[in-house]
Amino acid sequence: MIGMSKNAILLGMSFLFLLALVPAYAEVTSLQSDRALYSVDMNVYFTGTVDSTDSQKLVNLLIQDPNGKIVLMTGRFAAQNDTFQIIVNTNDPSQFYLKGTYKAVAFVDNESSGKTISFDFSPDGSPVIHQTNGSSAANQTAESKNASGGNTLQPPNLNHTAQLHENTTIVGMVNTSKIAKSESNHVQPNGYDLGNILYPSMAACGAGIVGFIVYLRMQRSKTKSGQSKKSVSLNPAADEKEDYALTVLKNRLAKGEMTLDEFKATKDALSEP
Repeated sequence: MIGMSKNAILLGMSFLFLLALVPAYAEVTSLQSDRALYSVDMNVYFTGTVDSTDSQKLVNLLIQDPNGKIVLMTGRFAAQNDTFQIIVNTNDPSQFYLKGTYKAVAFVDNESSGKTISFDFSPDGSPVIHQTNGSSAANQTAESKNASGGNTLQPPNLNHTAQLHENTTIVGMVNTSKIAKSESNHVQPNGYDLGNILYPSMAACGAGIVGFIVYLRMQRSKTKSGQSKKSVSLNPAADEKEDYALTVLKNRLAKGEMTLDEFKATKDALSEP
């Protein structure tokens, strides 16, 4: 009896020792998100599977920000088919406000036995640049590649710079020669510029024509005024004599010395030239 009890004790201790050596079986067997980058007020769909022994158990989800701070702890029961889905919204600014890579851990009882994935969050929706284990210079080179579409900026070559200056000088000389040629097209072989001679000549001709027209108008006005004066004072002595004779006739008609018919006949005779 004593020997059998010792054997049972040894067997029990061996079983416990084997349990301590064998690692615990993973509670959550898979975990993934529906996309890699999220922005403000977006749903993050976490889906995965659990071991058959953990079917219909509560699956916990823990989210950490880029600094490793826990910002959210939630959970949901697994379905009968050993699958689960947990939906998290990014509209809470106290949880999601830092731009960077977040970490999500799903587990049933032990966090260290769960599954861990990463996802990016950007408040403005711009891509998140992931830092690598390389030097900061390599990271800066990668950022410059992303900014320039994959082309890195090389230091300027002195020879290339000299050639560039030469090309600039040559281009400037060519442009100057073209301008000189275009200007020389307006100059005649005798050394006179038609443009400088033509425009003043046209202006002088126009002024002469205007002056001639004004002169003609002044002459016409003088001629008309002279004719009008001549017509008025053509024979002032005759006009005065005619007026005196008409006055005498009127007086004789008024005194009754002559009849009206005689007055008209005499007046008509005086009016004839």
